[in-house]
Amino acid sequence: MSSEPDNQGNIEEKQKRISVKLDEFDKIVVGRMAANRNISLSHTMRSIVHQWIEENPNVLKTNYGIDVEEISERLALETVSVLLDKTMKPYEKSIIEELPQFFEMVEDVSLEDMAERFEVNAKAIKNIIFTHGKEIKQVGLTLKYKENRIYKE
Repeated sequence: MSSEPDNQGNIEEKQKRISVKLDEFDKIVVGRMAANRNISLSHTMRSIVHQWIEENPNVLKTNYGIDVEEISERLALETVSVLLDKTMKPYEKSIIEELPQFFEMVEDVSLEDMAERFEVNAKAIKNIIFTHGKEIKQVGLTLKYKENRIYKE
């Protein structure tokens, strides 16, 4: 079983950002894609990368030695262990404390936009919503999750 500092290191590792520079053509195309769907540029880039990975597991295996199935299984096991751990982590407490101010400005938000705002991954936001509802109510909010959106009641 991992120690607390190791778990914190894993969380921080999952939150790292990757910056990319796009040439003018790519920037225009990605910008128009984002505007067309009314989503952020980073969400658009994540979608492009995710779609490419899903459609090219053989290329990843052959050219890079990456087994997508193995990675998916490992992440699924990690997710199960995270969901079973209902103890509140410092970053979760911090996010919960910021939620009332955040929801003063919005009635509902996409899971991805909320994750981006708090600089965590979407699974972390889901875990907070699903596991710490009592704590969220204690700060004066009732939140509902439906179709990748979080609604304030």
